[in-house]
Amino acid sequence: MAGKAEAPGTMDLLRGLSLFRRLPGEALEQVARQVLIRRFTRNAMVFRRGESCEGLFVVVRGRVRVYRANAQGQEQVIHGQGPGDPLAEVPLFDGGPYPANARAEVDSELLFLPRDRFKELYRSEPEIADAVILELGSRLRRAVRLIGKISLRDVVGRVGLTVLEYAEAGGYGKGETFTLPVTQTGMAEGLATTRESVARALKTLREEGFIEQEGARVRILDPQGLEDRSYGV
Repeated sequence: MAGKAEAPGTMDLLRGLSLFRRLPGEALEQVARQVLIRRFTRNAMVFRRGESCEGLFVVVRGRVRVYRANAQGQEQVIHGQGPGDPLAEVPLFDGGPYPANARAEVDSELLFLPRDRFKELYRSEPEIADAVILELGSRLRRAVRLIGKISLRDVVGRVGLTVLEYAEAGGYGKGETFTLPVTQTGMAEGLATTRESVARALKTLREEGFIEQEGARVRILDPQGLEDRSYGV
């Protein structure tokens, strides 16, 4: 279940979040007087698709899964948000309901700023506007990649592109070993497939010589070849 609490040490907390750290002291103090910390236990809902947007959430501690679900309960993960990441900014601007569900994956703490106060900040503080635009741009790029992987590729291609993205995000080059940041189940949820299909795809990529793998540890042997294989070149 979720709870509300006044936010102790809020100024220090806000300075540690990319969305607020560039605000001048006076504006930061005003924000600090109006934010709350909302605590969510593991699997507690932060909000549900279709609910009215109350304000801005920013993850302080823990991790939140943003997803859609069908009538059978199958989930399509849209993205996961960790410390410093905002949630569901779009309905703050267009006045619509939340377009997806959000659930705490672990015990989490989220900063909450009421919608009216956020809109005042956005209009008066260009640093906030810049930070939100950058985040929305990044979110749009991730959504385009996700659509491309799901709608245009077979499962082997989806998994191959995902492995390449993990390597790129971690700064790992050819022949460097890295740890996959999600389980096969987690990868499957983000690719609209099953864990078994992900396992078979990884096996195919090993057998075709594109990767080496031991448990969650992966080494990409041929990055260009893996990219070409994933795109069906």
